[in-house]
Amino acid sequence: STLDRSSAASDVYKRQTSSSNQFTIPTTGSGYNYSISTSDGYSASGITGSHTITFPTGAGEHTVTISGDFPRLYFNNGGDKLKLISIENWGNYGLGSTNQDRAFRGCENVVNNTSDEPHFSLVTSFAFTFQNCNNLVIPPVADYSAGENFSYCWFGCDIVSFPSIDISAGTNFSDTFRNNLNLTDFPTNMFDSCLGTNFTRAFSGTNLSQTSIDNILVSLDTANQSGGTFEQNNGSAPSSVGETAIDNLRSRGWTVIVTGGY
Repeated sequence: STLDRSSAASDVYKRQTSSSNQFTIPTTGSGYNYSISTSDGYSASGITGSHTITFPTGAGEHTVTISGDFPRLYFNNGGDKLKLISIENWGNYGLGSTNQDRAFRGCENVVNNTSDEPHFSLVTSFAFTFQNCNNLVIPPVADYSAGENFSYCWFGCDIVSFPSIDISAGTNFSDTFRNNLNLTDFPTNMFDSCLGTNFTRAFSGTNLSQTSIDNILVSLDTANQSGGTFEQNNGSAPSSVGETAIDNLRSRGWTVIVTGGY
C-alpha cells in the first residue's frame, strides 16, 4: 500500500480544487485499478482514474492508504498539490509505469518520510517529476537506471546532499538540479558512464562545494561525450582539478560555464 498524509484545512491551502473536507487524488492515462482507505473511515475500491475523497471527520490531517494498481500521480502544479504534506510509504506506487512526468510537480509541502522505494525501474521520463517540491530535503532513492529525460526533475527542491543513484542512461539533464539553493554535496562518479550532453542550467542556483563541482566535472570528462553544454552558477568555483576537466570537455566541443568564470 501507499501511505500519504494530506490536509484539508482551507485556511492554510488556498489554491486547491476540492473543498476543505476533501482531497482529490489526480491520475492520468490508464493502468489504474486501486482501492482507498483513510484514517477516519472512508473507503472506496475499483477506482480507475482520479478520485475525490470526502473525509468523514471533515477538515484536518488524514492518512490516505492506496492499494492495488497505481502507476502514477499527476499533480502537474495544480489540483490539491498543497494538501499533500508527506509520503510515508511507497508500497506499489509506480509498478508498470514508464512515465513519471509532472507526477509531484508543485507539491510544495510534501516531505519524504519513507523507508522503502517507489517502483521506477521501467520509467524512462522523469521530466518535472518533483519540480518545486520545496520541502523535499531527501529525494526518493529508487532505481532510476532506465531514465532518459531528467529535465527539471528536482528543480526547486530543498536538497542539501544528493544520493548516489544510477542515471547513466540519462540524455537530458536540462535544469535538473537547478534552484536547489542549499545543495552543497554531490557524489563522485555519478556521470562516469552517462550518455547525456545536455546539462543546460543543470546546476544553476546551487551552492556546490569545490569538491562537489570538481566531482561533477571530472565525472563528465570520464564519460567522454562530445558537444555538450554544462552550466553552474553560485556555489564554489572549481579547483585546478575541475579546470583540467573543463579543458578536456572544451577540447571535445563542450560549452562549459562555471562559477568564477574559468
